[in-house]
Amino acid sequence: MKNILLAVTAVAAVTGCGQGDALREAFADPPAAYRPMPFWHLNGELTREEIRRQITEAKEKSGYGGMTVLPVSPLPHWFDGHLCPGMTPEYLSEDYFDMYAYMLEVSEGQGTQIVLYDDIDFPSGSAGGRLLAEYPDYCRKYLVKDEFTVAGGREIVREFDRGDKLHWLALSAMNTATLEVIDLQDFLAVDRLLWKAPAGEWKIMAFYLEHDVGPPHGHLVDYMDPVAVDKLMEMTYAEYDRRFGKYFGNVITKTFFDDVGFIYMEQTWNRAISDLFERNTGRNPALYYPALFYDIGSGTEAARVAFHNARAELLAEGYVKTVAEWSARRGLKSMGHPPSNYGQNTVVASGDVLKFYRHPQIPLLDVIFHYGHGRDGYKQITSAADIGDKGVVGAELNGAFQEDMDSLELYRVAMEAMARGVNFIVPYGLWYDTHPDNIRIPPLISWENPYWGEAVKNYSDFTSRSCLMLQDGRRVVDVGLLWPIQALQAESWIYRDATSGLFVGEWLPDNINNYQLSGILTDRLRRDFTYVHPEDLAGGKVRPEGDRLVLDNEVNRQEYRMLIMPGGNVLSAESLRAVKAYYDGGGKVIATVNLPVGSAEFGRDGEVRAIVSDIFGGYPTGRTSVENDNGGIFCFLPDADKQTLAAVLDEMGLTADVSFDETGITPYETGCLNYTHKQKDGRDIYYFCNTTDRVQNTQVTLRGRLRDAEIWDPHTGRIVPVDTEYITDRTGETFSRLNLTLDVVRSVFVVGRQ
Repeated sequence: MKNILLAVTAVAAVTGCGQGDALREAFADPPAAYRPMPFWHLNGELTREEIRRQITEAKEKSGYGGMTVLPVSPLPHWFDGHLCPGMTPEYLSEDYFDMYAYMLEVSEGQGTQIVLYDDIDFPSGSAGGRLLAEYPDYCRKYLVKDEFTVAGGREIVREFDRGDKLHWLALSAMNTATLEVIDLQDFLAVDRLLWKAPAGEWKIMAFYLEHDVGPPHGHLVDYMDPVAVDKLMEMTYAEYDRRFGKYFGNVITKTFFDDVGFIYMEQTWNRAISDLFERNTGRNPALYYPALFYDIGSGTEAARVAFHNARAELLAEGYVKTVAEWSARRGLKSMGHPPSNYGQNTVVASGDVLKFYRHPQIPLLDVIFHYGHGRDGYKQITSAADIGDKGVVGAELNGAFQEDMDSLELYRVAMEAMARGVNFIVPYGLWYDTHPDNIRIPPLISWENPYWGEAVKNYSDFTSRSCLMLQDGRRVVDVGLLWPIQALQAESWIYRDATSGLFVGEWLPDNINNYQLSGILTDRLRRDFTYVHPEDLAGGKVRPEGDRLVLDNEVNRQEYRMLIMPGGNVLSAESLRAVKAYYDGGGKVIATVNLPVGSAEFGRDGEVRAIVSDIFGGYPTGRTSVENDNGGIFCFLPDADKQTLAAVLDEMGLTADVSFDETGITPYETGCLNYTHKQKDGRDIYYFCNTTDRVQNTQVTLRGRLRDAEIWDPHTGRIVPVDTEYITDRTGETFSRLNLTLDVVRSVFVVGRQ
């Protein structure tokens, strides 16, 4: 089905709040800042005439608010492999910067913006290959293990040529029977090991770093090394700063980095990981490096957590933080993403995706390949924004989708992202040379696309109205879902993902079910949630206040009426103590699949088991629920599906902030029926979207007494009143009820004041 989108006339009705309302006035025709800013792939010879034409038509015919300028090299087509052209003139040449200056001049003249993409192609971090050519020592590094086995009871003499190793990390011996580990550094005389091995069989392991200078990502900077990152930024960011500072904060408003992480090389490493491990744990890392490859008995899981957490910290505090701070100093907002940001196991792709987004002003989601891909992982990125009190969440949408995809797919993807917290759109995208043979990664999301034509303008109007409504403010959510990063780290060892046979970042233990819970909560139970990081529980950023868990932010303060724990064998003892304190104060907790048996901290496994036993009187094997005198309820649910979760929620008396009359929902095969709830500027703003293949007529019930309720239609710009009735539930709490009709692939805002 093609050419589905129709041109419509935006009509802004003046009701309710009266004239002079800035949000109401902007809703009819949102300014450029809220409009999509697509990737503009520069895959041809740049000329002033063509630059002016394309920037102008992107605004006037596609409805875009600006361009994310992305230089590209000659590279194979994403699907069939034929060579597609790159950009002329050469990246970072004076002629290139002359053309960039003209892009800025044209954009300034017509009131649109430019997003500064920080490299050529992707991932970011190569300076177009210059870094590898001029400063190879600053490129990424990886962990190498050389090992051999010896019999004990005799002198071991072994030569090590440490001079040709980039960084020597550790020399360790592990008894293959008892798993005892010994640090052999003191037995090295220059480069010779002289050691009398105790009885038994011993595996001797040398750990060191090597440069990764080959494909696919050996040309990239060591993201964890601030010195290397500074050198790279001298080649890229500084060149734009020197030339275009007058455009910063007005025409250039954002910077963009792409795929910064460890993908396709899960053994990416840095010497500072050892130092941070020792500082955080007070232990000798040489005694624990073997745990990255083998089970070393007691301490295995805690060692892996400590190593992987150190790597995640260094990535977040390296390239990502440096770029964010550079941008902020110049009045710009940094946005970008790691690879597989929506994946089930971010340990091998970006360390800890919630930590990754700690510093960028705009966390960004990467929606690629096909409709529905990674959808249950979108909340990882938007939760990171919630935790960091960040009001704008971006999404790079539709990259590598089929060229002739149904135009409704544009809407489906955008709506489902926005219902999960996205509120700024970067379509993927525009191409300078639009000949089908020269578009390396389809689709072309432009008025020039023969399948959609002028319909893209309507899509831009829809997304810009939606982003206007959804940016900033407070997101209202009742459910906290514990982020199981420590359980993932504890069971992730080097090459486990690579040998799993799965797509990168998709391996995870069978008992870790947060991905499934994300889908059940969002798409089937229709209850919004936010991931809660265990460190935020332990550190008090998320803290118990009576029967609530409170995310204590200045703007995006959230109060969770319940906490759901995914399965996992390992959890920080300090985090589990915070969970128990919440339960003790009257909180509601549902633990699923299995309860933790080990601690993320060294030597505290017994505390974890003692806390669980204190709550349940032992480890339950079947569905078990306990209560305390303060009204706290702790339920263990080994089989967490839609039906069992719904039953427990009902038994706990946990009415939802937003609920649907499920009997009125028509069964469907494609898409979702979703919502999100924001509060800003004295308004309650509810976004409802139907991406299914059926018209949906249902009643929705909203917590509180919603006054002057209206329907704001982002597809047309129309605003009309809606009838609302008030009801009281069994606890005496007041709710507002209204009828809602959503056509196929359609969305609306319900807006009012409480």
